[in-house]
Amino acid sequence: MRLLVLCTFAALLGGCVNLQAVQEFGQISSLSAGYTRLSDDYARSPLINKTFTLEAESQQRAQLDAEYQQRLPQAARLQVYHKVVSHYMAALGELAGDQIPTGAEEVEGLVDAAVEAHHLDAARAAPAKAIGKLLADAALNGYRHRELKKLIAEGNAPIQAVLAALVQSMQAFDASLKIERASANRYYRTLHALARENGREPVAAEQAWASLNAANALFDEREKAIPLYIESLKRIGIAHRALYDGRDQLDHQQLLADLKRYTRQIRAAYNAVRAD
Repeated sequence: MRLLVLCTFAALLGGCVNLQAVQEFGQISSLSAGYTRLSDDYARSPLINKTFTLEAESQQRAQLDAEYQQRLPQAARLQVYHKVVSHYMAALGELAGDQIPTGAEEVEGLVDAAVEAHHLDAARAAPAKAIGKLLADAALNGYRHRELKKLIAEGNAPIQAVLAALVQSMQAFDASLKIERASANRYYRTLHALARENGREPVAAEQAWASLNAANALFDEREKAIPLYIESLKRIGIAHRALYDGRDQLDHQQLLADLKRYTRQIRAAYNAVRAD
């Protein structure tokens, strides 16, 4: 009864509107955005690719070492982006639950550290800093569900920019993975052919073929997971844009229906990615 009275009073002030739908969207989106396994694999991809080269291929091995060094700052940026989106989406869920959002200090600290280490330049840091400031203001001013509209309105542009950067990195990983698979296939097929030459090493030939099959199975998993994760990130962006467009009427039935559908899609994609 007390919750009903509070909710009714809050509704009169513009809050307590479809809290469950927004809360669920924020919660699952936070989990999905916080998933870093694919980003971690992307950063390590050149080193993995290097294991599929022969010792004599010194130029290619040196090139892969250089590529890995280039990806280290990218990896640091991706960690910041994951945290920024995850904390922001969690804040939406917290506000929907009439809680003061948390995570502002961690976001601001990560962004500042990345800028200081030159992992983020001014352009890349701007949307992440904007989100950090929004979360800090929300925590300092004691935002509750009545301030959802404000957070959505001011957060849409920077969160779309950060999501786009994450999507771009996953697309780059998809292209990189195809190169890695080709290298692995060439490497193991070469070993298999050498071992089979004149029937000298049948056991080694069998091991090379088994390693090839195992490697391709792992590539299959990641090549399936990457599009699913990209879809999850894109759906988060689409759903948030829908919230932004409908921020003045968050109780609109079509908006609610769309938000629930997007949330189901994000959850399904996230669960499928984790299953792989």
